[in-house]
Amino acid sequence: MSVPQPLRGRLAIAAGLSGLLFVACSEPRRPELSYTLSANSKQLLADAPTAQAQLLGTLGMLFGSPADPSYAVPEEWIDDERNPNSGLAEMSEARQAELVAANQRAFATAIAHVEKGEFALVAPAREALDLQADWAPIRAGYDEIAAGVKKGTKTQADLDKYVAENKADALALFTDWYPSLRESAELYRTQCLHCHGTNGDGKGSTAPYLSPAPRDYQRGAFKWTALNDKARPRRADLYRVIENGVNGTAMLSFKRFSPTQLEGLVDYVRMLSIRGETERRLAGSFDADEGFKIEAVQEEYLDVWSSWDKSDAHVIAYDGEVPASTPEVIERGRVLFNDATGANCVSCHGVKGRGDGASAMEVDPETGKPVLKKDDWGNQLSPRDLTGGIYRGGDRPIDLYRRLYAGINGSYMPAHSTIKDPQGNRKVTDEDLWAIVHYVRSLAQGKRL
Repeated sequence: MSVPQPLRGRLAIAAGLSGLLFVACSEPRRPELSYTLSANSKQLLADAPTAQAQLLGTLGMLFGSPADPSYAVPEEWIDDERNPNSGLAEMSEARQAELVAANQRAFATAIAHVEKGEFALVAPAREALDLQADWAPIRAGYDEIAAGVKKGTKTQADLDKYVAENKADALALFTDWYPSLRESAELYRTQCLHCHGTNGDGKGSTAPYLSPAPRDYQRGAFKWTALNDKARPRRADLYRVIENGVNGTAMLSFKRFSPTQLEGLVDYVRMLSIRGETERRLAGSFDADEGFKIEAVQEEYLDVWSSWDKSDAHVIAYDGEVPASTPEVIERGRVLFNDATGANCVSCHGVKGRGDGASAMEVDPETGKPVLKKDDWGNQLSPRDLTGGIYRGGDRPIDLYRRLYAGINGSYMPAHSTIKDPQGNRKVTDEDLWAIVHYVRSLAQGKRL
C-alpha cells in the first residue's frame, strides 16, 4: 500500500493547477464516469465559471475520481497513523475477526482451490479490482512453471514447491481482504449508481421513476440512524440500512453481498457524503478576491470530518426498563398521541394514524392550494400511515422510540424529547414515549411481518 499523500501537498498541486479539472491517470473503466458539481454549487458560483473549475479540481485533489477515489490525508493524520482510505482500521478486533470469517465463506471456492494447489482455477470476484491485481503475479508465476512442466523444462516438484512457498500469501489475500475505495466504487457503480447517481446526489438514471426519491448523500443528512441532534451517521447506521434496505421503498436489502463488501460500501457512501458536504461549504465560502485558499480548504475539510468523528457521542441508548405492552399502556399512548398540548402526533398522522393530519399540508404560494410539505431535499413528504405496519427506519420498539425521541433528520418529524413546558421540563417523558410506541405498534396489529 502506498503512503498517503499529505493534504497540504495535494492542495498545493491544486493551487498550481488553478482552473484545470482533476483527471485520473489510470485507464477509464466502462462506463467512463466523473464527479460533477451540484446544482447548488453551480448556482452559488454562477458568476464565476473559473471558480467552478477550481472547485472541481480542488475536490479532485481531496477525493480523487470515480475510477480512483482516495482521501487526501492531513499531515497530522499521518503522524497519528490514521488513514481514512480504509475503514478496517476503525473497527474492533472482534469485528475484523468477523470479516475474516465472512471472507472465508464468501471465497470458499477460491480458498479450496488454493488449499489444493489448484491456482489455475482461482478467479477473484469481478468487483475486487485490487484483489485481482494482487493475485495476478501469483497466478503468473504458477502459469510460467506449469507451462515449463508441459515443455519438460520444469518438473512437477518445481510446481509443488512454488505452491507450497506461495500458499500462505495466496490464502491471506482472500481471508484478509478488505475492499479499497476503488473496489467499493466499482461495486457502487454496478449496484447503487443507477439510483443514487455518480455523485451520491440521488439523481441516477432510475431516480425519476421512484417514490420516495433515492437518498441524496451530499448534505450529510441521513434519516434512519440511532443518533440524536441530527448527527452524522455511524458506520453501524449506514451498514444497517445497506444490509436490510428500507421497507416500503426501492432501497432493497443487500444481504446477498458479504459483510466485507457491505463495510466497503459504507466507506464509499460516507466518502460521497463527506465530499458533498465539503463542496457545499467551499462553494458557500468562495471569495471572489481570494479564491479558494489552501488554509481555508483544509479547515473546511477537517471540520466536515470532525462532524463524522463525533457520531458515537450522539447514540440514543435507553438503559431503563421498557414497559410491557398492556391495554393500559396502549390506552395511555393513545391519549398522548392525540394530546395537542403534548406529543401532538395527531396533527400530522391523523386521529386514526393514517397520515392524514392537517399539519402535513401547507399552502402553495403560487397556486394557493394545499400541498404536502417538503423535506430538506425538496421532496413532498407524506406522514407515515401507521396502520400499514411499514416503518422505514425499522420496526423494533427501540427504532420507533428513537424516531420519537430525536425526530427524523431531514423531515418535519420533531424531536419529542425537546418539547418543554414553561418551566423547562420535558412534556413528553421517556415513559410517555414508550406508551406511544406501543400504541403506534397496536395500530398495525397483524400487519407487521
